[in-house]
Amino acid sequence: MTRHEKLILLIVGLLVLTRLGVLAREIYIADHYGAFGLTPQVKRFWTDVSILWGGLVNIGAAIWLFVEARVAALKSWVWALFGLCFGLLGVAVFYLIQLYVRNRGTET
Repeated sequence: MTRHEKLILLIVGLLVLTRLGVLAREIYIADHYGAFGLTPQVKRFWTDVSILWGGLVNIGAAIWLFVEARVAALKSWVWALFGLCFGLLGVAVFYLIQLYVRNRGTET
């Protein structure tokens, strides 16, 4: 399995986990709060969980890009910072650039 296939599986897995999390949240809200919606305390809790999850994804992307950039002999700290700021979008940009460079090298 190539790195790109692993990346695709990682992204699909994260998207599935995100969708399952949204579904679980909606089921929890409907079950516990019904038509009245969330209390302010529960809204704050879910906001904190969302921020934490987003931060963990960005940290994971930064670590992934740091390792991959080091393997590709690029400035790993720059790519890690890019991953920390943009998360999975940073990982996608990294691989798109790598594909472009690889294809450009084979054309000449």
